[in-house]
Amino acid sequence: MDALIAIEEALRRLRSAARILPAQTVPLDEAFLRVLANDVHALLDVPHYDRAMLDGYAVKVEDIAHATREQPVELKVIATVGAGKMPEVRVTQGTAVRTMTGAPIAHGADAIVRFEYTKEVARGGERMVQVLRVVPKSEAIQEQGHDIGAGELLLAAGTELGAIEIAVLAAQGYDSVQVIQKPRVAIVATGSEVTPLGQMLQPGQLYNSNTPLIRALVTKAGGTAVVFPPVGDEPEKLKERLQEALTVCDILVTTGGVSVGDYDLTPMVLEQLGVKRLFWGVWMRPGTPVYAGTYEDRVVLSLSGNPAAAFVNSLVLLMPLLKMAVGQKDVLPTVKARLKNPPHKRQVKHTRFFAGNLVYLDNEWWIDVSGEHSSGVMTNFIGKTALARLDAEDELVEGTLVSVILL
Repeated sequence: MDALIAIEEALRRLRSAARILPAQTVPLDEAFLRVLANDVHALLDVPHYDRAMLDGYAVKVEDIAHATREQPVELKVIATVGAGKMPEVRVTQGTAVRTMTGAPIAHGADAIVRFEYTKEVARGGERMVQVLRVVPKSEAIQEQGHDIGAGELLLAAGTELGAIEIAVLAAQGYDSVQVIQKPRVAIVATGSEVTPLGQMLQPGQLYNSNTPLIRALVTKAGGTAVVFPPVGDEPEKLKERLQEALTVCDILVTTGGVSVGDYDLTPMVLEQLGVKRLFWGVWMRPGTPVYAGTYEDRVVLSLSGNPAAAFVNSLVLLMPLLKMAVGQKDVLPTVKARLKNPPHKRQVKHTRFFAGNLVYLDNEWWIDVSGEHSSGVMTNFIGKTALARLDAEDELVEGTLVSVILL
């Protein structure tokens, strides 16, 4: 293992090695949670006509300048307009158009008086409306282009397309969009003790929990997982499996075999295959033994085999790497909170991570990290909403203000 480096330095090296993947065109219906490959500009004004924001009467403001409940102004109703239909009449002095929400505003009108401020009556067979109060000019009218004008930047490259973004694109008439290809992440668990699910567990062995863990995280992050069966601590078989995995991925993730024991073979075998080392060892607990390298245009990340350590390695290093691959900012969402129920552990040089839950006490946020914290203990992560980060200078005592990664 090399001299340990800080997490920020590890991320810097990954950032320098990562490449943004090519673009592809997908139907809008398949673009949810994908990342835009380029800027998208508005094709239309939105709205592309002056429209009513509520049900009421389109009027001339000057006609109702003195309207009150005691002395209402009476106007002739000359038409009714619903959404999706252009008015065929013009509002002139003394007239009004009954107008539904979303409908275009009739020419000549400059305000909408909501139904609640009116009363419709009949006069000699004609429809009339009494306006019971004054409204200002442009009341309840959304002018053409108020939301966005044609040609303006609609969404920037690197934007993740959530429900609102999909709706905004649809409102512009886009039925397809260019997005960054999903990163293909090959996953290989190593170790002679690792047994595939569905097989009988032998003495001294354990089930492969790391592959489902990494697969779930990759899927959540928008990648495509390419799963390989686990491989034992035999150099030739390991070499064959890793070589195969490197041919079908953008990012290769392995678990296990990255420490300094007799059977920790992964870094050696990777470098025999031509992987160029970026780092081996990071000042973090859990997950100190972690390796990264490059192979042609691919990035390799070898994580600890301990489940909790593999999880923290993934959150701190793999998740940002996946964001880099699709051109997004790789900063994890963090907040500040005070430490509650810290474990009794000695101070170390490593950056430490403790799973916990955010609670709001005495007008500030705290993170409760009670429970057992060990690289081999996964159950303490169940139901947790956040990960407290303690750097070397942070005291492991009640009330310390720390950075918190939201899970």
